[in-house]
Amino acid sequence: MKEYNKTILKKASKEIILEAFVCIVLRACLLIIPILYSKMISDVSSSLFEQAIHVLIIYIIVVSIYKLFDYFRQHTYYFVYNKLYKEWTALGMQYTYKNSIFSLSRFSSGEYLNIMNSDIDIICMFFTNAIYRVIQICEFIFIFYYFFTINTALFITTLSASLIILMFIMMSSDKVQEYNQNKKDLYDKKTSTIGDIFSGIKEIKGFNIGKKINNRAINDTNRWTTANAKYSTMYNLVNIVSVYFFEILRLLLLIYGVYQISYGNMEVGILVIIYSYYQKIIDNFSLVTTLNLEYRNLKISLRRFRKIFQYANTKNKDMVDVEDISGKIEFKNILYGYRNDPVLNNFSVVINPNSMTAITGKTGSGKTGIVDLLLKMNRQLEGQILFDDIDISTISEDTYYNLVSIARKDPFFFNCSVKDNLTILGKNEDEIIDVCKCLGIHEKIMSLEKGYDTVISNDTKLLSSSDKRLLAIARVLLKDSKIFLFDEIIETLDKSKREIIMKILKEKKTNHTILIISRDTKILEHMDNIILMDSGILIDSGNHEELSKKSKLYSEIS
Repeated sequence: MKEYNKTILKKASKEIILEAFVCIVLRACLLIIPILYSKMISDVSSSLFEQAIHVLIIYIIVVSIYKLFDYFRQHTYYFVYNKLYKEWTALGMQYTYKNSIFSLSRFSSGEYLNIMNSDIDIICMFFTNAIYRVIQICEFIFIFYYFFTINTALFITTLSASLIILMFIMMSSDKVQEYNQNKKDLYDKKTSTIGDIFSGIKEIKGFNIGKKINNRAINDTNRWTTANAKYSTMYNLVNIVSVYFFEILRLLLLIYGVYQISYGNMEVGILVIIYSYYQKIIDNFSLVTTLNLEYRNLKISLRRFRKIFQYANTKNKDMVDVEDISGKIEFKNILYGYRNDPVLNNFSVVINPNSMTAITGKTGSGKTGIVDLLLKMNRQLEGQILFDDIDISTISEDTYYNLVSIARKDPFFFNCSVKDNLTILGKNEDEIIDVCKCLGIHEKIMSLEKGYDTVISNDTKLLSSSDKRLLAIARVLLKDSKIFLFDEIIETLDKSKREIIMKILKEKKTNHTILIISRDTKILEHMDNIILMDSGILIDSGNHEELSKKSKLYSEIS
């Protein structure tokens, strides 16, 4: 993670330098103001009224500069924060994409969303605030040095008190961090439970289990609020004790200062500076408490964010870019799944280019495992998968996913318009309309309130299941990749739509490798080759007529 921190901070170097300059001016003004105020009081006490007025004019100028730069900081702070937030979010999305589906299953939905939102927020706030914090620590050093120059006893007392409070804060930090980690874990669980209610509302209503599910959500919420209260109480207790200690010490030192003034050992103005600077020490020790907490929060958030990197496929060495392939696919001795219960067991087959090939078999035969491997959703334990004799694990991600596209029985759509869901593939509106007309869905789309500009989502009721599947097939045709994958989607359509799609695919196969998962005889009849599977093993292959004659299993399926 250190490497990524450095890279992202380097990208934001201009914003960080500007923010640091503004912070230096701000804190310098705050240090100068008490000195000028003290000087003015001393001049008035000595009847140097004209000199006091000059000091007052300088005081007004410094205050004006402070207010001006305080306004600037409202912008420079967010210049840094926004830059870091964009970079961290982009990094998280990049490595999410590099994870397999199996790797991502290690996250609950609530945990992943909290990592990509609240944890990134914590990381960015820490590094943004750190600029101001570093300047405040330098201010600490200046105040200690100033006390040393005016009174040794004052310096020793302040330094000793600071060390005592610092030790107290550090000793309390482990408990604060423990409460904070527990709070975050329970927040993930609460978020996931509430997300499940929204996602599973049909099942909840259908089984009439709303009360039980709601009780789970309420219990998770109660546990989180209790943990949050413990954390907040402990954190505030540490802060209150630290501030109270310095408040009492400040009052005692003021008494000491009055005593020194009475003997002529200190000017009245110095007493004003002591009072003002001690307020800064109090504020800065609140900062130390906050900074310590923020650092521990940062460690927790970075550890959680690191999970996205942990299982990502980041092997970029010897990766190749393939500009053109014929579309030949070969599985060689594939073992996939668990060794003692594999999804695919010693699976070997060659899928010819410029052809339509079907994979068929009973439920659980391993058909979908083939698709998952072809999409690099997971990795096999043994064996190789080759495109034109090139191991797919050596093909760069961008190149590979330009070669493959898929339409599934339950497609996913983004929460945007029909047009945006299709133009995301880089096609223009005319191409989209032509494909939709070919598939017979154009009229349905135009009947929507805003036509192609109608906003849909994954759970939209504006389109039927059949319409959504046709849109999914439209995406594959628009992408026009070398290899088409159809996972049990075509057989779900009515006869007329199936015939339209099979006609289109027969035309497309002259320059594409088309792989269809299906058990529908009307689809299998059109295939150049059919791969028959059972329990992760290749049982037989051939066209529909050949398998119908020689395979009892195929006859049972079709």
